[in-house]
Amino acid sequence: MTDLTPYITAWRQSIAAVLELEPDDWDVPTDLPGWTAKDVLAHLVHLERVMVEGEPAPVGGAAVPSDYTNAGVAALRDVPVDQLRRDLADLVERRAETLADLPDSQAPAVNTPAGVEWPWEVALRNRAIDAWTHEQDIRRAVGIPGGLDSPGAHVTTATFAAALPYILGRRAKAPIGSVVRWVVTGPVPLDATIAVGDDGRARPTHVPAGATLRMDTEAFTVLGAGRRGPDAVTVEVEGDRELAARVLGAMAVTT
Repeated sequence: MTDLTPYITAWRQSIAAVLELEPDDWDVPTDLPGWTAKDVLAHLVHLERVMVEGEPAPVGGAAVPSDYTNAGVAALRDVPVDQLRRDLADLVERRAETLADLPDSQAPAVNTPAGVEWPWEVALRNRAIDAWTHEQDIRRAVGIPGGLDSPGAHVTTATFAAALPYILGRRAKAPIGSVVRWVVTGPVPLDATIAVGDDGRARPTHVPAGATLRMDTEAFTVLGAGRRGPDAVTVEVEGDRELAARVLGAMAVTT
């Protein structure tokens, strides 16, 4: 059974970091189309409220629809920032109380966003990633960097790293024999080489790479979160540039 504590720790730390931010202006645009920093704060409030109080009109399925998250933000757009901050702090404390006794990681989670059908492991991992990536959305927008070595950064980087075979083999549709190495430097380093085998499946390998992608932690997670395209981050490419471009354009794991 998976230990859920790292996900809960990462989620709480990222929310605490958001609540500590004191930007001069919350109405600045973020990398999320149409959303300001305040809208991102409202989104966090919306989802935390659902996970505490439940979803009155569950959608179900395996993914949270974008129109659902947009509607949640729109409903809170007129709420002042100070009230959103108070609500977020209260909701997180209430939900933390319900998680004091850790659930079975594979049991169905309750009060999920949109009523999606996730086990607790997926629900809590996704909350850790969502909280940290939105913390970073706000930080980039308001010009207050930080948090790149936090528990949320580690959870997010590890999750995106686990998706590299899927990115290479399924999303980029790299041909059989393709080998790509990712070298991530910075607070959360990573060195992973993935190859597409004769069966068409991508998996870790130790053979020399045909293309090597070098970037820092922030660039890797910005690409993985689908916040910016490869032309908007710093990536050093060695080897097969066509394969590298194909892979970099397919790196978004979430949006």
